[in-house]
Parts: sequence; structure tokens; C-alpha cells
Amino acid sequence: MSVVTRCVVSKNLTAAKYTRLKKMAHLCGAVRDEAWRRYGGLNGLGKNPREIRNQDWMREDGLGATTQLPARIWKATLEDVLNAIKASRAASISKCTKKVWRSKHSEVDKKSFSAMLYHETWTKNNLLHRLMRRHWLHGKNHTYNQIVFDIQGYTCFTLNSRCWIKVSSLRRGRRIAIPLDSFKHQITGAIRIRIRDDGEVDILYTVDEMEACVTRPCGHQELGIDKGFSEVFTDSDGQRHGADLGKLLTQESDHLQSVYAARQKIAAIAKKTKNAAKAQRIRKNNLGRKKLNARRRRYRQKVRAKIFAATHAIFDKAHSVVVENLTQVIRGYDRGRKMNRRLASWVKGFIQQAIESVSRRRGASVNLVNAAYTSQWLPNCSAFGKRIGEFIYCPLGKGVFVADHIAAVNVLQRKDDTGISRYLCYREVKKILEERCRQTERPCIALGQCPVPFGHA
Repeated sequence: MSVVTRCVVSKNLTAAKYTRLKKMAHLCGAVRDEAWRRYGGLNGLGKNPREIRNQDWMREDGLGATTQLPARIWKATLEDVLNAIKASRAASISKCTKKVWRSKHSEVDKKSFSAMLYHETWTKNNLLHRLMRRHWLHGKNHTYNQIVFDIQGYTCFTLNSRCWIKVSSLRRGRRIAIPLDSFKHQITGAIRIRIRDDGEVDILYTVDEMEACVTRPCGHQELGIDKGFSEVFTDSDGQRHGADLGKLLTQESDHLQSVYAARQKIAAIAKKTKNAAKAQRIRKNNLGRKKLNARRRRYRQKVRAKIFAATHAIFDKAHSVVVENLTQVIRGYDRGRKMNRRLASWVKGFIQQAIESVSRRRGASVNLVNAAYTSQWLPNCSAFGKRIGEFIYCPLGKGVFVADHIAAVNVLQRKDDTGISRYLCYREVKKILEERCRQTERPCIALGQCPVPFGHA
């Protein structure tokens, strides 16, 4: 069973309650600091979370007595940190496993290395130890605004037709009642309270994905899709989904650039001034983050709505989707400072999460394929085209094609391509495609000629 996170916001929370919750969050941040410092590296390797809690934190003179928090709260916080450390280590192991299978070692060595990484015995091998040291860096806590409660740390009730939640506080038997901006909710399981800058708090909880989300049937086609920056998707039928995504990302990136440039000038004044009171006033009144955080929340909601709407439109057509694997960082493309900054805001990771989530709910399948040269190779010509902007020019001079459409067609065909595996290095992919180009001498057939008139050489 899959779960999704839902958020409900408090409404009209008093300043006294907000201050008490903020103090608790700061103390939980200190617990996170200590846990990351102690177990974020090799010292936490091979240790069970229950053993860590019992041996280091629950002794009479253990770390738990120094937290100033109720045992139930610091235990939940510690478990949350240890899970985050485990997830960080697992992500690094996944990267190292890909490195191993792309190396030139024998098949037997690759399987042995993968087993050592999976069983976390990689410290016994110098090669794996070097790889993990490169990809798994010692973490550091930056979270001081969250409190985790288990199922016994809160209760929900209704008063005057409004939902409330009572959470444990620093004082035994004195819970904090939080009014919610919702009239219907079913909060169950562990929850997370996130302190906001506007005097309110977010309550995050999980619900069953199949009950809370859209589960209508999917379509009947098999589509290849290309993730884009200007739009969310272009499918192999040539249809675009989620238009104006690039406009939204660009506007936000340009706005933040101008805001932070202005803030930097003000921060420089506060740093250079010898008047301590003036510097303090500047930091308090001119360098806050309330407006920035509020704008960031609105921006994320807009992006999320656009991406999920486009993803549902894809699965309205398709029961099977083939998508390019873009999990690796794209390097080697320098388009200038301004364009690089805009492209850095591309939410391709969130797009992939939306594809996986919606496909799971609607009963469709997703296949990941190698993304190398999908937007440069002309499949019906078996040749590399010349990419200029969003168009590809055929080397035989018989057509101008939309690059995103060509990429989606290539992605769909690559599903059944046994010569190009998902993790094959892009250099090897280029060799394979060049060999196919030499062996094939077929005329160029336009698959989706651009309707915009272009002159032919």
C-alpha cells in the first residue's frame, strides 16, 4: 500500500501557542544536530536504530536526558533522523552500484561488489570505500522548524464545527490545542508539525494513496514522452501537455535573481556599518524571509498543479508510457549565466515523481530508457540531425522537425532496442548510432515536418 502526504494549515493560532511550538521545534533541531553529527558517517554504519536509542540515548546519563524534551518527542525525532541517514546512504549506494556496473570489471566482480554494497560491507574493499567516500558525504542538519509526533502524541476533536488537534508540549499533561483551517479531516498515524514564518503551522500527515487521489482508468495507447522545459511533456503523437511551464519557471527565476541581488546590497550595508543598532534593524526589517517563503509556497503549488494536470492528460491516453531516464546530473552544457540559472530551476525530478505516482494510481506501466541523443537522432533517416533551437534539420535537406516530437518518438522506439540499455554510457550509445548510420542508406521520411516555413539549403 502506498501513502501520500497531506497538509492542513492552522488558523488563528495564538502567539503564545506559536512561541511554545517554536521552542519545541528548536529543541528538536538540537536533537537532529547531535544525531547527524554522531551517526551521519561511518559511526552509524551497521547499527540498528533501536540499539542506538537504547545504548546512547536511554541510559540514565544518556543523551536523552539532555534534550529538555519529553521522551516520546525526542524518540520520534531520533527515529526520523536515523531514517533520513539510512535513505541518504541508500541513495549513495545506488549511485555506486551504477558506477560498478558501468566499469570494465568482470561480471563476477560486478556481482560481488554489488552484494557488498547491498549488505553494507563495502568498508572491507578499498575500491568501494573510495566510491562511497566520494558519493556519501557526512550530512549536516539544517532543520529547526519541525516536530514529529507518534500516534500517541496527539488527539483530534471537533469544537464549534471546527477541527482541532491537541499535541504534547514541554509540560507534562498540558497539551497545546491547535485550530485547523479545515472542517473535514482524518488525521491518522505519525504527524509532523512544520513552523511557518507567518505565525501559523502546517500539520503533515499520510493517507492511503488509493483513497485520497484520482484513480480513474487509464487510456489504451502506448506513448513515448519527452520531458521539456517550455512544456511538461511532448508525446510521440506530437501533442504538447502542460504548456507555459517554462514561462512560469523563468519568471520565478528572474524574480529571485533581482530580489537576491537587492538583498545582497542591503546585507553589505549592514555588514559594513559600525552602528550595531542600525545593522540589527536592517536584518530584522529588510532581510527577513516571510514574503519569500510565502511566494515560494504559492509557486510550488502552481508548478505542482501544472505538472500533475499534464501527467493525468498523458495517462488519459496511454496505458503504457516510455520515458527517458534523467536521474543523472546533466553536465557539459554552458549556455551562458542567465540561461544556466533558468535551466537550474527545471523540476525534472518532480516530473518523474508525478509520472510514477499517477501511473501507480491509475494502473498504467512506466518504462525508463536511455536518454542519450534522443533529441538529435532522426529515426527514419538513421542519421544525426543538426539541432538549432527547438528544431532539427535533416542532413539530407528533406525536412525540418520539432526536436521534442522526435525525442518522444526515439524514446518510444528505444524501449525495444536491445542494443542500447538503460545505463549504457552515452559514448557507447553514440558509437552504436554512428554504426547504424553507416549501415543504413534509406531516404529521409518526414515524421512531423515543422509547419513553420524554413528555407532549404
